[in-house]
Amino acid sequence: MVREGGVRLPTTLRAAYRSELFRAFHSPYETPIVVAVNGALMAVLWFLVPAQALFSVHATWAFPLVLAGWMYSDVPATNVLGSDARRVLAAIDKPETLRLMLYAKNLVLMTLVVPIATTVAIVVAFNMHRTSVLIWNIAWIVLVPLGALGVSSWFGVYFPYHPIPIKDRWENRKPFFHKIVRWLTLAMVPYGLVPMLSFLIVAPTLLVWRATGVIVGSPQQVWNGTAPVDPSHSGHDLGYAIGTLVGCTIAIVLWFFGHRFAIHLVNRRREKLVAYLSDPSLG
Repeated sequence: MVREGGVRLPTTLRAAYRSELFRAFHSPYETPIVVAVNGALMAVLWFLVPAQALFSVHATWAFPLVLAGWMYSDVPATNVLGSDARRVLAAIDKPETLRLMLYAKNLVLMTLVVPIATTVAIVVAFNMHRTSVLIWNIAWIVLVPLGALGVSSWFGVYFPYHPIPIKDRWENRKPFFHKIVRWLTLAMVPYGLVPMLSFLIVAPTLLVWRATGVIVGSPQQVWNGTAPVDPSHSGHDLGYAIGTLVGCTIAIVLWFFGHRFAIHLVNRRREKLVAYLSDPSLG
């Protein structure tokens, strides 16, 4: 760690991760609360809402995958600059350091999400008596969301906002559009953005699954996510594995590329970001 303007900045990924993990488990506990609330909400909706009303695939084997996706889908996935303005400002002219910080934020999210989703995946796999499904589900849970997180950081570069308590934000709500409407919009965007990015990343996987018989349906059904998927049959193991490997490979590439491009965007928008992040009153 090094000091820059009174702020300690990481020099290694390990140091960045430890620092981010420390932040996550101290007030206001944003990341743990988001993960817990989204996981609980998804589980309730899964069992109470009619099948496929909210979920394109509503099958037992898919439950841990959807659960992981929902737990990743919130402001920690997008507001990567505004939620850590002081350290970002200190690192804004240090692209390598800033990239380490972005990596660490994603890894902390994974630290919270992966154990929960993996535990659920183990229970589901043993209930289905299909250990091969477990192996590829875990690979999916660990790797596929990384691609979406790498790209979703671009949104936070263009539209950061300060994490102001709701009471304070409401008491100082003028200008109303910027302080309330803009904030609410940006807070809701991750629920659509992250799943959309995740689906685009796994679209090639769905096509592989269709070609190998894991999915049975028309190309339109494959694209909109309504094609029936059944990896529980042993004859589909190879196709399920190939499709999952394709999705994981794309995700890893996008994770590294996404964050590198995010740093490029930060450099292009440096003056605007410094002005905004330096003034919490901007909301």
